[in-house]
Amino acid sequence: MSTDETGSLDTSLVAAAAGAVAVMCASAAFAGVLADLRWLLPALITVAAVVGAGVLGRHLSWPNVGIAAGQLTVLLVTLTVLFAGSSAFLGVLPGPAAFGELARLLGGTRELISTGVPPVAAEPPLQALVCLGLGVVALLVDLIAVGIGTPAVTGLVLLCVFAIPASLSDRMLPWWSFALGGAGYALLLASGGHHRRWRRYEETDRVAYALFGRTTSVVAGTAGVIAVLAGSVFTGVGTEGRLPGSVPEEFGGTDGIGLQPFTSLRGQLNRDQVVELFRVRGLQQDSYLRAMTLRKFDPRSGWQLDGLTQGVDANAPLPLPEGTTIGRGRPERIEVQPIGYRDPWLPVFGTPVAVSGMGRNWRYDPAAGIVFTQTNQETRPYTQQVIVPDPSPEELRAARGPMPIDPAYVDASGIAPGVADLARRLAENAPTEFDKAVAVNRYFTDPANGFRYDLTTAPATGQDALSDFLFRGKRGFCEQYASSMAVLLRSIGIPSRVAVGFTAGYQDGTEQVITTEDAHAWVEAYFPGWGWQTFDPTPLSDGRTALPQFLDTALHPPQAPAPLPGQPQPAPEQGAPVPPAAGPQPDQPDARDVPEQRREPADRSWSVVVLVLIALVACAGAATPLAVREIRRGQRLQAITEGRAGAADTAWREVLDEFRDRGYQPRDTHTARQLADRLAKDHDLDAMGADALKQLVKAVEREWYAPTSQADGTLPETLKAISASLQQNAPLDLRSRLFPRSALPPWRTS
Repeated sequence: MSTDETGSLDTSLVAAAAGAVAVMCASAAFAGVLADLRWLLPALITVAAVVGAGVLGRHLSWPNVGIAAGQLTVLLVTLTVLFAGSSAFLGVLPGPAAFGELARLLGGTRELISTGVPPVAAEPPLQALVCLGLGVVALLVDLIAVGIGTPAVTGLVLLCVFAIPASLSDRMLPWWSFALGGAGYALLLASGGHHRRWRRYEETDRVAYALFGRTTSVVAGTAGVIAVLAGSVFTGVGTEGRLPGSVPEEFGGTDGIGLQPFTSLRGQLNRDQVVELFRVRGLQQDSYLRAMTLRKFDPRSGWQLDGLTQGVDANAPLPLPEGTTIGRGRPERIEVQPIGYRDPWLPVFGTPVAVSGMGRNWRYDPAAGIVFTQTNQETRPYTQQVIVPDPSPEELRAARGPMPIDPAYVDASGIAPGVADLARRLAENAPTEFDKAVAVNRYFTDPANGFRYDLTTAPATGQDALSDFLFRGKRGFCEQYASSMAVLLRSIGIPSRVAVGFTAGYQDGTEQVITTEDAHAWVEAYFPGWGWQTFDPTPLSDGRTALPQFLDTALHPPQAPAPLPGQPQPAPEQGAPVPPAAGPQPDQPDARDVPEQRREPADRSWSVVVLVLIALVACAGAATPLAVREIRRGQRLQAITEGRAGAADTAWREVLDEFRDRGYQPRDTHTARQLADRLAKDHDLDAMGADALKQLVKAVEREWYAPTSQADGTLPETLKAISASLQQNAPLDLRSRLFPRSALPPWRTS
């Protein structure tokens, strides 16, 4: 804090600092949507830089317009240093390359916001967006609270900081974020509440009392309670985890919406806490629950939803999917109760025949096999009449004829030559399209090929990432496996698409429970007449895989009994892998044959709450002596300044507490004069402090023994001189400042 020549505080600097604290307190709301704290330090640096630029501008007597322009420049430089330093001139000055890097980084936040499932990892694009937003908020708060001098108006700006995380999450933000926001706003109000009467420079004690006195404490407590109550009411309404406008009113026919759903998939699988999404009744056999299918493959950005049409009314009887003429299969009636799921995509099993109960304005696209809504509404319990196809491997091998589907499903443009060559080598010995698809599927699930399921490696699926996954890394989760297999199928002429949804979950009584752990992606390949059939190349080892019977039979053909000596070896089934030529081989079971115990969702939130409460109680306990001492000092200073009855005695008790904080315990047998002489000598008070202490003793004696109705107007200055002398000649150590002895119980003051 800067001071003038008399040692008083610059009140504009006090207000600027309070504004910065209020912005950072409000930023605690982002803890509800960001899974880690990597954003916090860059945000703190950004806010400090913007507020510091404002302080410098006022010190140089710039006008408010000039200060705001300087703050915008500093904000841009700070963002460049933090997020585009490698592209900046001298690592600091922004240029065309740095602007391009920042634009690319901020542009990547659209996908993360529209499809991510809060809380999401604080990746660099989100860090940059948070820093940009808080930097602008800090500029506005600084301009309004300090430049214009109306700190109360900043509440509208700070409220916007809470509005953004609240719109991204359908759950209540952490209660302590509302309490912090309210306390920060109260501090900002206190920094300007007395400015109408304050000078440019004001006494330290008066500023401290205004910021931390009884009135501010009451306002802060009330604001915190109101903020928590308001947050619990309004945040509970929710906005389905999206910013307003991210769910379009119309999908625009074949233009599509360009959704990148894998961000949402990663958000589900990487959650620290498992969240229950659905409860399902009537499912006779484990099957995948499909939410959407992805048609377009872009070598640079991966798989995308494309070509979604307006479709037909989902509440009416549904036609067979486009290109499907054989409607044979196992009919099932399935009831789905959404628990923690809200989305414009309504997941369905198999081939839907009829869907009911989900409300109005739902559409079904037979080409994509997707049920969706064009309006923003909550997903209700719904019932599905579906057909679960059950073709045999022989029927799929015999599937021939025209393919009345969109040519986009066989678009192989941009696929790297090495990837296409791998697909040809995998399928060269397969006689039919079905056997080719099985061979590609087996390539990923055969342990001998070295592929491993791993959630820790989840880059975006583009051309370079695809080649790296297939030929080098061989580690990833369902996104990499489904994306890679679909590309390989297209490169050998088999229509394919990526499906995103959920596995069948785990059994709980008569219900199947589907959680965020069951988020999954797989492949659907097209066969004339039979339509789109499920393939799954992900080598899961936890028992979640639900392969259709035709694929399970093809991947794991029944082993014929060993022939008797002298009998010829039986010919292998068409399309089956050729057994080794000779010699016994060690057993290498497929990863799918090793089921593990499914982890059911366990609510660990209470343990986190308990730990947070313990930490808060510990911090509050540690801060209690200091808070008690400051509140007591503030009350005494106010009584002395206002000249209340007993002001001299109040000042004397404050002086004795100052000496108690320094380890001295006054004796009841000593008179005030004896105590004053002893204190001045033991603590080496200078002449000014010793004289002030004698003047206080005289005032105390007059008040005790010859009271008058006239207040002593010199008491505040006398007390200030004593305190200044003590601070200069007998300063408190850190322990005594944090744990003042005068505020501790008697048995702890030794």
